[in-house]
Formats: sequence, C-alpha cells, structure tokens
Amino acid sequence: GAVDLGKAVMAACKAGSDFKLLYDAKKDSIKTKISKIVTEVYGGSAVTYSEKAEKVIERYEKDPAIRSLPICMSKTQYSLSDDPKKLGAPKGFTINVKDIYVSAGAGFLVASLGDITFIPGLPIKPAYYKIDLDFSSNPPKVVGLS
Repeated sequence: GAVDLGKAVMAACKAGSDFKLLYDAKKDSIKTKISKIVTEVYGGSAVTYSEKAEKVIERYEKDPAIRSLPICMSKTQYSLSDDPKKLGAPKGFTINVKDIYVSAGAGFLVASLGDITFIPGLPIKPAYYKIDLDFSSNPPKVVGLS
C-alpha cells in the first residue's frame, strides 16, 4: 500500500494545479483575512469582534510587521463554528473573535474564538535534553530527571 500511495503522490505532484492563496497576507487587513477564512473555508456568514479584539486589531493594523502576519484560528475542535454544540460543518453561522494575539515564534496572528483553554508551549530547549543514562553503574541509571 505504501508504494502505491507514494506513486499516487508523485503523480499528483506532476499534475498541474490552480492553487492560489486564500488571502494576501501582506496586503489584506487583519479583518479581511479572518473574514475570508470564516466565509470561504468554514462556511460561516459573518464575523463579529469583542471590544477587546477590536482594540487589539486597531493597534496591530498600525504595525506593518504584525499586520502582514498570516492568521491562525484558535477554536473548538468539534465544529467549524466557534460553538462546540454546532457539531461538524454547519453553514451560515456568525463567528465571534474574542481576542487576537501575536505568536511571534510561529509567525502568526492567533484569533481566539469561543472559550479556549490554552496550554503552554515547549521551551526553546525541552527538558529531555537533560535526561541521560549513566553507564558507570550496573545496571545503568537514568540521570537528569530531577
């Protein structure tokens, strides 16, 4: 199966494509980028913004380096909407952007939709780099766990 899959992928790569980006990250406004994602990808009909999000977007629009970042939508995994009760791929809904922030390391503006619990990211150097085996004893000891 893997060989057939590989051949199919190679054939697809050789075939032509009319792919185009959904938005121009450098030219489109932050709200235009979000609106295109909601209406053209998710199947929504409109976007609303909290007062907090409006203020942040106004500030970000003034900085060309931030304004030109692509958008990452942080939302429920249960629905293309921001409502986890609207399971699957509903149509014609309105999404509310509660907040928006810069994820500089990833190079995105993250639009936060609905009630999202964020987990911390990994540090630059994960802790597993400190874990090792000490072969000077028999049996070897695991070191670096504390």
